[in-house]
Amino acid sequence: MKSKGFTLIEILVTTTIMVLLAGFAIQITGQVINVWSRSSAKLATVAEARVAMDVIANDLEGIVLRNDGYEWFRAENDFLKEPANTLSTALRFFSVIKDKTIDSEGRTIPGDISAIAYNLHYVNPIDGSNQGKKSFVLYRMEVDPEKTYNLLLDPSNREFLPNKRSSIWGQGNVIKGKNGGNYLAMNIVKFEIDFHVEDDGDRTTPTLYFERSKKNPRRSVIYGGKSATIGPQAKLEHYQRALAYADIKLTVLSDEGAEIMRNVEQRSMTSEEVIRLHGEEFIRRVHFPVKPF
Repeated sequence: MKSKGFTLIEILVTTTIMVLLAGFAIQITGQVINVWSRSSAKLATVAEARVAMDVIANDLEGIVLRNDGYEWFRAENDFLKEPANTLSTALRFFSVIKDKTIDSEGRTIPGDISAIAYNLHYVNPIDGSNQGKKSFVLYRMEVDPEKTYNLLLDPSNREFLPNKRSSIWGQGNVIKGKNGGNYLAMNIVKFEIDFHVEDDGDRTTPTLYFERSKKNPRRSVIYGGKSATIGPQAKLEHYQRALAYADIKLTVLSDEGAEIMRNVEQRSMTSEEVIRLHGEEFIRRVHFPVKPF
């Protein structure tokens, strides 16, 4: 009895079905890989943002304020015009750092108050320059307690704390570190803080410190000194009170959103649309338990 083989048509049909199935499998695998890659990138960005939020909250919770006639705290509204006109906050203050600072020889540096500064820049995250592939980078400068005590707590350095335009804080402390130093987090497209003073019990007086202006929606929050806007030295009576709490707001772009934002000439969306579609906002409330004296 002769064995019957496959006909040419059967082979062609089978081959076609196998090719189609393989194509579908490749397509599905590609989509899964793309989703996984985007999810992994988003998780990494979110994790970095949460670490940054923890650091900022820890610094503000340890804030040091004194009623000695000098500036102790300065938070100023700032804008990044490239590649998007986004809002940022420049911070300068003193804080009790919970973890002691250790020098290069493993010794604990005396003192526990450190000068702290925050600035948001649109730069190359590798070296902090304006060359190459740029992104939104949040920088945090911390001056060791010994140098803070000996130099930056001197009254001559606290008549006016460095403003948002300053790149250093006395004695060469670079706020945006040299060669990419002082890096805290990337893709932070917005860094905002709303400050509230203690409620005086009168519903007609505001507790949120702000100014009704399109160009400057939040005024500088300065504690102490001639320019004080909150605390006992403030000019407005309802702001002559202690800080009660602050709401920290971080808006983080996904890697995809950051790439779209970089290609200004090619993108079909506005900066606001990119942030809305590819950004995620994190909010945390920080209370100020320590009262100035």
